[in-house]
Amino acid sequence: MKDAVVTNNSFSIPDATVGVIEVASALQGVKGGLDAGSYLRARNFVNTDKYGGTQKLRVQSSSSSTSNFKAYSIQMDKADYGALVNLANKARRVKSYDYYNFTNAFRGNGATANTTAGLIQQTKAAGVPDPVKVSDIARGYLATTNLPTVTAAGFTEGSALLTGIGAGGFVVTPGGFAQNNSVYSNVADYLIAEYGSLSEQQRKTSYVKKAAQAFVRSLAAYPANKNGVADRNAFTFGHDAQLNFNTSFTGKDKLNFRLRANTIYSFAKRVGAPFADLAFDGSLPENWKGKKEIFLDKLYYKFPVGSWGKASVGTRAPQSSFTTRGSMYTKDALLEFFNTAGGVYPSVTGTGFGVQVSKIGGKKLKVLNGSVAGSIGYIANEGDSANPASYNYLQEGFFGRDTRFRLPVQLAWKSKGKKWLFTANYAYERGMNSMGKVGTELAKNPFGYSNLIESNQYGFTLAYKWSKQFQITGSWGGNSMSSRYDSSVLGIDMTGAGDTATTNSWMIALNFKDVFIEGNKAGFAIGGVPTVTSSDSGWGTDSSQPIALETWYQFQVSDGISVTPGVFWVSGQTGQKTGKYGQVSVDGSNGDVWGGIVKTEFKF
Repeated sequence: MKDAVVTNNSFSIPDATVGVIEVASALQGVKGGLDAGSYLRARNFVNTDKYGGTQKLRVQSSSSSTSNFKAYSIQMDKADYGALVNLANKARRVKSYDYYNFTNAFRGNGATANTTAGLIQQTKAAGVPDPVKVSDIARGYLATTNLPTVTAAGFTEGSALLTGIGAGGFVVTPGGFAQNNSVYSNVADYLIAEYGSLSEQQRKTSYVKKAAQAFVRSLAAYPANKNGVADRNAFTFGHDAQLNFNTSFTGKDKLNFRLRANTIYSFAKRVGAPFADLAFDGSLPENWKGKKEIFLDKLYYKFPVGSWGKASVGTRAPQSSFTTRGSMYTKDALLEFFNTAGGVYPSVTGTGFGVQVSKIGGKKLKVLNGSVAGSIGYIANEGDSANPASYNYLQEGFFGRDTRFRLPVQLAWKSKGKKWLFTANYAYERGMNSMGKVGTELAKNPFGYSNLIESNQYGFTLAYKWSKQFQITGSWGGNSMSSRYDSSVLGIDMTGAGDTATTNSWMIALNFKDVFIEGNKAGFAIGGVPTVTSSDSGWGTDSSQPIALETWYQFQVSDGISVTPGVFWVSGQTGQKTGKYGQVSVDGSNGDVWGGIVKTEFKF
């Protein structure tokens, strides 16, 4: 790591004769009042959050100017410093070394000529904790068994003494793959250097590896203002305009062409929580690079195939064009999570085709006094399917080796009279995770990079129509994902090929019709959003499952105009832990979020 600009966490020794306690009070960027015996802790560092503070890491992978990885946006907050201190402590723990404490602090302070007065040798064995203290700046580390020479002027800085006594900084403890003799005046640089000196075998030690991964997870975590939103509670006013062109050539088929313009800011981005996404926000096609003006939202053709079913094909084809929506809860849900039956039936649109078989010889398939339909399809990422190779090393296209796609399979059953509805859903996905779009940040991307993901998604929905005025829907979904490749961040192994992660989610939703006034509707829904419950990778699991809740009431002003006020709330995640020496591990915590909506619809 290089940091030639930031000096906040550096310190200097103003005089060679001062003691450790006085040096501690001179630390810049660290809270005052530290004594020589103080352990470094996250709370010792003076800085604000990632987006208001001044602490930045500049990461550079090599001395080459053409192959460097540089990141100017990795900004340090207290949680990051806690994780970094923890990493340095674990790096020191795995090493064994001899060191000398200079009880008289620095050269010339009470030492007599040609003696070893003031030197106290100590041995630290491998596996024994030795957390970083302020007094470490007065340590001496020996490269040989020879003691340094002591003169009336002080200790000589011979080759045998691997320390910067009186030079004003920390020195990396020996015992690693390489001995780093640099004297660090920047605390963050020193803490990282402790880990950087380790051998590959030492880095693979369980507690060191976990600490390194925790540091990366902390850097990857971000607060609610990730996207630069000044006020997450601001009142906003936007539109979602959709213009559908439906054409039929035979009376039994449909060509759907839909244009859309949307200025509703994504609430999920505003609060830094994917599970708080609105069902009608300004989400655009994945490959959209232009401004938020008019864009093509749907383009597909649906037609009957013989006497046994229907097929759908298009460049902007939704999964719903050939499957059954396994929910009686309204499509006008406030949160996308509830619109997708708790993540079981994600809203996926792409380039592809699908078929649904519901008849044999023109007659409906009958099972248990009801009808059955089976669906299967293939939906590729729109950008991938239109591009044979985005980069030289990728093979894309409609069926490319690296093409991101979804293969959904569904079995749906409706009872006679359509009082009961049951669906069993499965999907295989490669390079994306549709269910994670309504889950936690970790559920969205459990391996750090979306192109690593292979997922097997499964879920069940059950809905009952109690009467014309009341319906209830329940759903449960799971997702088993595996990593396609190895992956590391800042040289730290985070994911190995074959690592797995699992998620689960659930939902219960109620629909009411003719509430207070005939034609008016109301709804209530509650559920647990997709959450990572187990993981083999270094990214770990979610600390808790956020609970989402929404309720709304729709006034039907006329046949074509409705007004729907509603409120929603999603509980936050907590994942911060403080250890004995102030180390902090954060899984990406978010506070509770809520919102109020007034939606006016015009249909014509």
